[in-house]
Amino acid sequence: MDTTAPTHTITVAQAAAALGVSERTVWRYLKSGRLPGETVGEPGAQRTLIPSVAVDALQGGRGGADADELRRERDRLVAELAATRAERDALEGRVGVLQRALSTPLRPGIAERALSRALGVAAAARARGPRVYSLR
Repeated sequence: MDTTAPTHTITVAQAAAALGVSERTVWRYLKSGRLPGETVGEPGAQRTLIPSVAVDALQGGRGGADADELRRERDRLVAELAATRAERDALEGRVGVLQRALSTPLRPGIAERALSRALGVAAAARARGPRVYSLR
């Protein structure tokens, strides 16, 4: 860092707040060279200072038409997600109604009557014997 020109510096926490990112992201920016910084002080009491002009430049580079377009796309996707969740909730409600309807026991005797009718039809079909079809 150039020590000949006095510059206003800020801490990693202040840079994170100014950029709207986490401190961990600021550390990534420092490591990758996206932000310049200088560590000062004795071991155990060290601080990393970042020139505020560098933070302002990075912040300015993140805005513009692309950022507005990304925000619009994000808002559209958030609305689509909300609609999809509402649809999912409605479908879960319908499935719940169907599950409750299927889990309630039938009125007594309905299944037995249906089974006895089916057995009667099967017995009548057996009594008639096999059907013979001609191909004329």
